[in-house]
Amino acid sequence: MRAYALISCVAGLHRETPVSSLVPMAHVARGFCLAQNGTEIAVEKDLGVGKTTLLQNPVVEYVKNRVEQINNNASLKVLPFDGYFSMGCFADSTPAELWVKAPKGGEKVSPRMCFNFCRDKPEARFFGLVEGRVCYCVPYPTLSGGNGGSEQCTAVCEGDSGAMCGGMTKSSIYEMHRCGDVTEGATKDKEAAEELLEEWEFKAGRWQYVVSALTEAGKLINVSDVRQRLFDLASKMEALLKDTNSKIVDLRDKLAPLQAALDNFDATAATAEMMQAVEDAQSELGAFVAALEESAENLKAYWDKHNLDGSMAFRSIDSKALGAADELAKALSTDVNFMPKKVREDVDCDETPSDGCSAFPDQLTYFAVGDHLAALFQVYNQSNPIEGRPTLAGPAEWKKWSVKECHQMCLMTPSCVAGNVIGMVNSSVYASTCNLKSSVTKVELSKGGDALFLMSGFMFSSYFKAHQKEIKFNVANMKIE
Repeated sequence: MRAYALISCVAGLHRETPVSSLVPMAHVARGFCLAQNGTEIAVEKDLGVGKTTLLQNPVVEYVKNRVEQINNNASLKVLPFDGYFSMGCFADSTPAELWVKAPKGGEKVSPRMCFNFCRDKPEARFFGLVEGRVCYCVPYPTLSGGNGGSEQCTAVCEGDSGAMCGGMTKSSIYEMHRCGDVTEGATKDKEAAEELLEEWEFKAGRWQYVVSALTEAGKLINVSDVRQRLFDLASKMEALLKDTNSKIVDLRDKLAPLQAALDNFDATAATAEMMQAVEDAQSELGAFVAALEESAENLKAYWDKHNLDGSMAFRSIDSKALGAADELAKALSTDVNFMPKKVREDVDCDETPSDGCSAFPDQLTYFAVGDHLAALFQVYNQSNPIEGRPTLAGPAEWKKWSVKECHQMCLMTPSCVAGNVIGMVNSSVYASTCNLKSSVTKVELSKGGDALFLMSGFMFSSYFKAHQKEIKFNVANMKIE
């Protein structure tokens, strides 16, 4: 019985490739390629008693027999394909007997759906999409007529509105490949997601201190409108933090399914189900990574806009050059906790209220009310101070330094005449907000503070001299509860 060897394809595909020198053209589907050189194709069928007959299509017969052999012998099966790429839009005249169609009524057709269906079909190396809703697998496509141009594959995929699935007469053809990198890409994505989580769990936790400082400070103040102003200031960041923290939890929940799929993956005996489990978990993880990145970007944009350290750097303010901590009270004695002599006497405060009132240390709270100019946040970690900032010994020194920096920011900010510095000590982390004012109409004074809270303010004495008739000092809440 005669048999002929077929050549292999360099790129896995021939268009109208003549093979008549190997097998009579009448008995070979043109364009057919095999993956290995030297594969023999029988062109005759043994009828017995010494008689033979030519096969009508020896390639079709070979593929059908080969598929049957693989289906009956598990040891002949090879690993499923793990990727694919587009070949283009063509007229495909591959014999219908070689088509393996995806059943109707299942998942809607898309390139990804068709790849998942075809990736482990015996002898299938290509898949095609036609009419927007038909998926088929073939060992080779017979591309008569050449490249038809992508404009002729204009049928939108039923399962992916962003992709085209052939046309009425032409197919979108894809070649499948086996790179062996299914777990490699998934592992890299998992590690990147873990790094993203670590970054934003730290940042969100750090910035939560600002919200806590404003909220807790508000609870201490017995002046209702001041309390509400602090709560309002905290609410915007709290909403952004809540959204980011929610996305953090969602993303962390998606790490476990991907890890389980990776643990279950056997590279030496991988199945299409194993590969798809990894790819599905990887794809789902990617969606949640994107959601966290979007939420975190909104939070970061808000923080950058209100970041005191960034604003100081923009204005070339050197924190370390502002002076030693014990010099701060003297430098700011005229502005910090500024109040006229009569007010000082009425509330029983000494002549230097800039460092509090000696009669009730740590309890004085000072809040300038007026037109809002800017709110700037800062978090200081005593054990890990920000580069360019001095090392502060404790809460008392941190309070003075925070006031000094806010005062300096006001000096460098056009239209600024006053400010409030509100903060809280939480273990070794100090969080504060510097609120700048372009005008002052009232100053609220109370005795609601304590050693762990910073509720100080300042007003330029020059501004008070020019507007003292318009500025009211409210001392009604100076009574200690």
